[in-house]
Amino acid sequence: MTGFVAELRKRNVLRVGAAYLVVGWLVLQFVDVVFPMFGLDEALGRPILMIMLVGLPVTLILSWVFELTPEGIKKESDVDRSESITTETGRMLDRSIIVILMLAIGLLLFDKFFLQPDVETQTQASVASNLKSVAVLPFVNLSGEGDNEYFSDGLTETLLHMLAQVPELKVAARTSVFSFKGKDIDIRDIADQLGVATVLEGSVQRSGDTVRITAQLIEAETGFHLWSQTFDRSLDDIFTVQDEIATNVAEKLQVTLLGEVPIELDVAASLGTSNSLAYEKYLLALEQKNIASYGSLPVAEGIFKEALSFDPNFIEAKVELAFTYSLQAETGLLTADDAEEKIRALLDQVLDAKPDHARSLGLLASIDWRNVINQYGPNSAQTVAAEDYLKEVLEMSPGNLDLYFVLANASVASDDDDDALAWIDKGLERDPFSARLLLARGRILSNQLDRHDEAEEAFEKGREVAPGWTAVILASADVSFARQDYAEGINWYQRSMQADPQDHELPALIARFYYQFGLVDEADDMLLRAQALAPQEPTTLSLELVQQLMAENHERSVVLAKDMISGDVDNRMGSLNIAVTGYVTSMIELGKADAVAGYFESIRPGISDPAYVPPSLNEAFMQFLLVQALVKAGAFDTANAILASLIAFADVARPDWRDNDYLMAMVSVAQGDRDAAIEYAIQDLDQPFNKQMNWSANYQKIAWMKPLLKDERVALRISELEAETKAAGDEVRVMLAEQRAAR
Repeated sequence: MTGFVAELRKRNVLRVGAAYLVVGWLVLQFVDVVFPMFGLDEALGRPILMIMLVGLPVTLILSWVFELTPEGIKKESDVDRSESITTETGRMLDRSIIVILMLAIGLLLFDKFFLQPDVETQTQASVASNLKSVAVLPFVNLSGEGDNEYFSDGLTETLLHMLAQVPELKVAARTSVFSFKGKDIDIRDIADQLGVATVLEGSVQRSGDTVRITAQLIEAETGFHLWSQTFDRSLDDIFTVQDEIATNVAEKLQVTLLGEVPIELDVAASLGTSNSLAYEKYLLALEQKNIASYGSLPVAEGIFKEALSFDPNFIEAKVELAFTYSLQAETGLLTADDAEEKIRALLDQVLDAKPDHARSLGLLASIDWRNVINQYGPNSAQTVAAEDYLKEVLEMSPGNLDLYFVLANASVASDDDDDALAWIDKGLERDPFSARLLLARGRILSNQLDRHDEAEEAFEKGREVAPGWTAVILASADVSFARQDYAEGINWYQRSMQADPQDHELPALIARFYYQFGLVDEADDMLLRAQALAPQEPTTLSLELVQQLMAENHERSVVLAKDMISGDVDNRMGSLNIAVTGYVTSMIELGKADAVAGYFESIRPGISDPAYVPPSLNEAFMQFLLVQALVKAGAFDTANAILASLIAFADVARPDWRDNDYLMAMVSVAQGDRDAAIEYAIQDLDQPFNKQMNWSANYQKIAWMKPLLKDERVALRISELEAETKAAGDEVRVMLAEQRAAR
């Protein structure tokens, strides 16, 4: 063994191996230090290391077999021992190893003293940047009294408002943080779901006239407490105390998270009031508004007005009251026009005081877009301009979630479903727990893209965030209908009615389905409930008209329809369209088609003139049904002239109207083209039953469509739909019987 080692030394195998290792180490140091400077991937060091490891035994074998001579490299066995220069070669290798080691040490020193400080600075900056995000969880009420809940929630609200003023600080949205209220979830999971690095949590405990509030700021990844403090205060002025605590917490957050001198934070500037009584009413009203039910919204309206009575200049109370009116229009408590009038009156005051108030500008831009699309259709220059302005306002206030919702609706109206989904997902990136955006996402997935499983996931998440919001409960009914599970669909409607028993529209909707399924007695019961709750509301009036039309009581239908039309009923859920349709078809059935034009002229002067330009789609629809009456009355020339004008109008306002087979069938009927009408009717009726549940009202109860039923193909498809309707009705009837038995 000693002789073998001596031979290795003599042949310089050990020196070659040492030199190889030193060179390899230098190469790896070069990769580690220099590659990042040129943006190269440091992972390339791994394959380089593997190559060198494989090369080491090869190099050692070659140094054993070959020798360096003055004549070049020769096999060791061919070299005369007396002429060998291995001693000189060894000394040269020693010098080379020393030089290479010196280079490696120099590279290490350069890295440590010149490059590492920059890397550390970048790392520190990266950590600081990552920490510039916080979620303010609802403070826990430990007082054991539900009446104090508004105080703990109010503290959270105040902090959210104030922290929104801190530049470069990402603050998780209110709906997202409040979705975790009362839930025992690990801080790291919450931070991960909200996309923040830190979480502020706390508790509130009242005892007599004192309050103890504990707040702590936690780094989510490590669980380390960055800051914590306990406040013991008197309740002589509860909201002054609240403002004091909020200011302290916000200032500490700035110092801890941003490492900056705190900017001056002002609750009055943030919310628009320094009146504690006004602020207390504001918090109570906000709680009711966020419930967003038929019963809670009028309560919210009243309390917001109380807040304004204490401070008429309370900016945020005016803004939230405006949004309350918007929600009332969505739920049917107000007509869209009445809500708009109230909203504009409030927001004009806000914008006079704060011309750049982003939420106010956003709400007004949304209303303007709705008005333009109703008047000019989705593809007009006016509508495009309105959408562009919505995007401008969104750039001013990227956290305004309502704008993502409206822009998604604009994309749906333009048949760009992928773009609509993209807008919703952008909004959800900012607030992943927005029930409103989750609802919109599910509707797009279900109604436009037929991705029902994904839609139900969105609805389920929305219900977790807002369990009492009827809109997100109802949405799952659409998924059930799409899956042809009609009993489950009705069950979802029933759950929504239980969640908001004061909403008359929910029993009205259920009644419509019952009439479609042939469950007349059950539908009549729901009609009675709607009438008891809101007898003069559009959906209730239109439902009673549907009841009479289904029973073919045309005299009564005419009376009901004229009352609605003359009363300028709002087109809520198609109520005006139902009234116009019911009036025209009943007048035709009664042999009074020639009287339709005179009545329409009395309420819409000029509507029977072919030169008449409909001011909105409502008038266009009325004029279109006037054409059907004129055809039945034998006034073909006037009917054709009006129809030609209407088609030109529709091609501009709604160029996609020709994709609607039912509309095309009605146009063909008016034009006297029976064959074309039948073809369009067949295409319309061939849709799956879940998309054609109103087939009976559309064909069997509409005077000008009845003649098409004589066609064999139409009659065959109608008989199939009758069987499917009976099966669906039986399914629902069984469920209702089981429910009655379980009571």
